[in-house]
Amino acid sequence: MPRKYRIKGSGDIVYSLVKPDYGLANQDTRETGIEHKSVTLDENGDYPSFTIPVNQLEEIHAEP
Repeated sequence: MPRKYRIKGSGDIVYSLVKPDYGLANQDTRETGIEHKSVTLDENGDYPSFTIPVNQLEEIHAEP
């Protein structure tokens, strides 16, 4: 099950990518010096995806 996040500022909901990102988040992290994560708008964690700095994400925890 993919993790659910809110993008700070916009409030958009994204989900962690459960498929390979082929090193894109790692490459963005190395190039910017800011940790990145691959996310998607698909609630199942499927493609298409994009990278975003982790400091722009707020994890949404499931309520018990």
